[in-house]
Amino acid sequence: MRKTFFILHKYAGLTLGLLLALIGITGSLLVFDHALDETLAPQTVSFSPSANPASYADIFAAAQAAVPGNPTPTRLMTQRQPGSPHVVRFPAPEGAPGPIEVAVSPSDAKVLAVRGWGTPEYTMSWLYRLHYTLLAGKNGKTVMGFMGLLLMVFCITGAVLWWPKKSKTGKGKWKRAFSVSRSGNRFRFYFDIHKVFGIYFLPLLLMTSFSGVTLIFPMQVEAVVGTLFKVEPRPALPGSNTDSGNPITPDQAVAIAQAAFPGGELKRIYLPRNESDSYGLSFRAAGEVWTNYGASIARVDQYSGELLMSQDVTEIALGNKILRWQFPLHNGDALGIVGRWLVLLAGLTPALLFGTGLYLWWQKRSLKRRASAQAAGKAAQSEAPSPSRSTTPPSNTPAEV
Repeated sequence: MRKTFFILHKYAGLTLGLLLALIGITGSLLVFDHALDETLAPQTVSFSPSANPASYADIFAAAQAAVPGNPTPTRLMTQRQPGSPHVVRFPAPEGAPGPIEVAVSPSDAKVLAVRGWGTPEYTMSWLYRLHYTLLAGKNGKTVMGFMGLLLMVFCITGAVLWWPKKSKTGKGKWKRAFSVSRSGNRFRFYFDIHKVFGIYFLPLLLMTSFSGVTLIFPMQVEAVVGTLFKVEPRPALPGSNTDSGNPITPDQAVAIAQAAFPGGELKRIYLPRNESDSYGLSFRAAGEVWTNYGASIARVDQYSGELLMSQDVTEIALGNKILRWQFPLHNGDALGIVGRWLVLLAGLTPALLFGTGLYLWWQKRSLKRRASAQAAGKAAQSEAPSPSRSTTPPSNTPAEV
């Protein structure tokens, strides 16, 4: 069994390790995607805070006026931290890789940037597309899901191969399994780097791979989780009770939903998609451990202002909590700033493992080739005919005595 795992681990790593390394590196960059984006696009943060911020209605109106054709916005993502802009999203134009996003100042509703999501000019969103779909749409997204499963297989087979073999004494074997030797040759050093970093980051690699698979195959993972834990059906999102009347403003909808989450922090506003739809709002409710993710939701009638439903993520069934935790676990947000740095390092680990694994394979291959060449040379020498003895006596020796 160990030999089978070794073959699977080696050849899967040689063929797909480079792709896993790319996925990991892009994932590491996305851990701090918004901070990097604000550095790359400083115009999105070029405003001064105000004690009297603009209304959400003004934010939506300013963003809509800045987009050619004045399309209807779909959502607003509130500023992630003081100094960050609000971001209003619009449907993707035909042929575009993603929606249009408009950065707007929370202070005075000034439009700061209009960018197409997923384009090279919007660098971090382009990296997100690369990480999530390999720039290949739904097919690339499916490939990424299977790569996540493959990474889980790597973790399992790697743990089996790392596990110290049984010995008569067992003295020092566990210490060697967790340490890097600097007294041996270069091959031994890289071998220790490969196994030690692999086992140290094994829990994080399993976590990020499982959460990534969950994001791509949510229904399938939900079915698996449901066999182990209680998973309640997803609540139906109610529409408004009528399809006519005078709609309430986004600010009114926020105030109504906020009452359901005292102490909660608004994260997103989803505008009604048509006359019969309702407002959708997501909050980071009190008790949610992450900072930039809003997993609690509310729906508000767009005409009467009635609170149609609310769901606090801290009060749902355990299976639903497990599923809802996967996105903030995937980017480290659920574990705070320390978690984000750990996920960033974990994302770099596949590249390290691929590099050291490739080196080990190449060195072994070179050694085998040299050994084969030496063996062939010895075989050729042993099969060569021996020179015949001369019957002619030396010139200074008589022919006959």
